[in-house]
Formats: sequence, structure tokens, C-alpha cells
Amino acid sequence: MIKDENTPSGSFWRGLTLPQLFAMIILPLTLFSMAVAIGSIAIHQQAMRAALPESVWKSATDPALELTLVAPLVLIPPLLFAVAVLWFGARQIVGPLQKLEAKAAALAWGDFDAIQEPVGGISEIQHLQNGLNEMSRKVRAAQEGLHDYIGAITSAQEEERNRLARELHDDTIQAVIALKQRVELAEKSVKDQGSRQSLKELEGLAEQTIENLRRLTRALRPIYLEDLGLVTALEMLVRETSQANKVTIAFDRKGAEQRLPREVELALYRITQEALNNVVRHAKAEHSTVQIMYSKNETNLEVSDDGVGFQMPRSPTDLAPGGHFGLLGMRERADLIGARLEVTTDKGQGTRLSVRLAMPTDTLQKERTG
Repeated sequence: MIKDENTPSGSFWRGLTLPQLFAMIILPLTLFSMAVAIGSIAIHQQAMRAALPESVWKSATDPALELTLVAPLVLIPPLLFAVAVLWFGARQIVGPLQKLEAKAAALAWGDFDAIQEPVGGISEIQHLQNGLNEMSRKVRAAQEGLHDYIGAITSAQEEERNRLARELHDDTIQAVIALKQRVELAEKSVKDQGSRQSLKELEGLAEQTIENLRRLTRALRPIYLEDLGLVTALEMLVRETSQANKVTIAFDRKGAEQRLPREVELALYRITQEALNNVVRHAKAEHSTVQIMYSKNETNLEVSDDGVGFQMPRSPTDLAPGGHFGLLGMRERADLIGARLEVTTDKGQGTRLSVRLAMPTDTLQKERTG
């Protein structure tokens, strides 16, 4: 059973200083042990006097010989003091510093609530935690202001993608289709077998270009997401990515699909899209899995692979210098929708990316009232 540090007993031990520890525990124990030793010597002398002749007990109770019995007691105070220093350092310095290090690491990844829980320890450590608390409050306020700016950039990026997708569909694809039809007409009018074969190859090239442009258009503007929802859009994304690359990608859904706000579904789709791009380009994986799980309280999206993995940076500030711009973008998208992104990976162990999104309160209320 773990003792609660908020109880009176826990508060007493936590607030105990080293001088107080020496005065209240070590010194009384030392004096008590010396009194016991001196008393035992006196009892020993009385017993010797009663049982032995005077000449014998005087030689047995010689002061120099008695001093050798008391001399080891001199080592008791420094020994107890050393033990007390080790105990005090482990409980009041090392332990709290380890807890504070773990909370600071969680703070670096955006968990602002982790640093709020007291770690105890000496006053200097408590002052350090108070400083980290104040810093986290200011960083949180600045990050909330930055979210609006990043959200505006993301919205502008999506609008530009939609514009490019429309232009590709309305102009470029139509032009290539017209070119393909012209080639087909020319193929029918040409009688030379070599020329007809060349036109046939040109027709196939045009057909392949049309298909590539359509796939690019769907990547820029996921029409399935708007019309059929996130699950169907993810299924199509997995199918197209698996067909276009030498990676076997499986899709799995657990729970009944719940339609989320448009910006949330789009963010989850883009995160999955970027994660699969990383699987194809960098992971050197043979198999990958995309799984989405719906529950009453949260939506969980996972993308995993059996690739080479990588060394995860210890802090998000190391993502950009390490070249992990895709991971940085996914983290920003997750922050914008209030989700928590976690990456578990190591070299040679594959990678698992998880996005946990708590269901909005209004959505839960609608489900309960409905």
C-alpha cells in the first residue's frame, strides 16, 4: 500500500530536514546505544566481582580492556549519519528529481497537466517545479494563440488543394481526354501498321496519364470523404495506396461509424494519408494496417507497419532538425482538432502511430438525448 503524502504522517516525513533528522532520530539513538553499552559494562563488573576473587576480577575489568568494548560505539554516529544522508538524498532529492524529469518530458510533448501534480522534495525542487508550472502556463497561452494561425494556414492549404483539383479535373484531364480521342480517330484513319502501333501506344500512354491525374485529384480533394464519410474514404485510400505500391495494407474498423465534424474527419484523413506516405517512402515495410475504432467516449485511429522503424526524438523541438516534417505536420493537425498523437517506434521494430480523439460533449449529449 502506498502512503499518501498528503496525510499528516506523509507531510511530516516530506518536510523533515537533515538537521531535524539528526536531532530527532540519530542523536537520541546514539545516546541510547552508548547508555546501553555503559550499563552493560557496569553489570558485567558487578557480575565479575560476585563470581571471581578480587585479584582476578580486577585484571578482567582493567580500564584499558573495558575501553576496547566502548570504542566501537564511536563508529555508530557517523554510520547512522551516512545512512540518514543516503535516505534523505534518495527520498527528498533523487526521487523528486526523477519524477520532475518525467513530467518535464511529458510537458515537452504538450501534456500541460502532467507538471501540475506536486513531486515533493526539498524546497529548491519545489521552486523549480513552480517555475516550470508558470512556464507551462505561458507556453499554453501562446500555443492557443498560435493554433488560430496554424488553423488559418491549414485552411488556406486545403482551399489551394481544392482549387488545383478543380483545375486538373476541369482543364488538364479534359484536355488529355480530348487528346486521347484524337489519337483514336487518327488510329482509324492510318493504314500503315507501324504508324497504327505507335498511335496505339500513344493512346495507352494518354489513358495512363488520365488515371494518374484522377488519382492525384482524389489525393488533393478526397471526394469520398465529403460524400460517403471517413470510413469509406479511408478504405479507398488504403486500396489505392496498396495497389500503387509494393506494400500490403489492410483496413479494419471497430464499432459503429460516427460522423464527426468536417474539419475533424479531414484532419484524420490527412494524418492517415501522410502516415501511409511515410510507410511507402521510408519504412521499407511489407505489411501495414490502418485501423479506426469508434466508442462512446473517443475515436481512435492507428496506422502500424513492420518496417525498419526509426529513433524517435526525445522532444518535439527535435522533429524539424531531424527531418521529421511529416510527423511534425501530423502532430499539428492533431493539436488543431484536440486529439492526442502518439508514436511508438524503434529501429528494426516497426512503427505504430495512434491518434486519440475524445468525443465532443455536444455529440455525447445528442446521442444520449436521441
